[in-house]
Amino acid sequence: MIQLFRFCSGKITTSFPKLSFKVKDFSILKGEKPTALKMEDVKTLLKMHQLGATWKLQDDHSLYKEVKFSNFKEAFSFMTQVAIFSEQINHHPEWENLFNTIKIRLITDDVNNITVKDIFLAYAIDNIAMNVQVKSAESTNDTRILEIAKIAEAWNFNFDQFHRMIETDSKQI
Repeated sequence: MIQLFRFCSGKITTSFPKLSFKVKDFSILKGEKPTALKMEDVKTLLKMHQLGATWKLQDDHSLYKEVKFSNFKEAFSFMTQVAIFSEQINHHPEWENLFNTIKIRLITDDVNNITVKDIFLAYAIDNIAMNVQVKSAESTNDTRILEIAKIAEAWNFNFDQFHRMIETDSKQI
């Protein structure tokens, strides 16, 4: 059974003839010890949230991405926003910065593998990077943080689209 995470109240269990998954509320993650995801689940979540093209699965069971900005100021603004967001969810990237390039590695140290926390942080990082890149270089000192609620709303939208796609596909099976 694949576990998919959504910001919701309670638990939803959905079964289709050839696919079964459980939806868990993200709020439980703060109190639970993280669980390593199976690679098939990682690939499903990367696809669901359109992360497969930007994040690479590494042999050491981590996610990796390089982000380039037009200048150091944008790169630093991005790192600041990711740092603040990471503190809010209590999950932090491993990264290095060289001028306008940020190299990012995500792995949950407790399990030495990828967990849903890494997928969610990857999703947030992509949203923050897009937000920084859209702003002009002059306004990057404005470090308005993308709130968890906004990122959660977009995450749920992707989940709902994926859920509808699965329902449609299962009716054709």
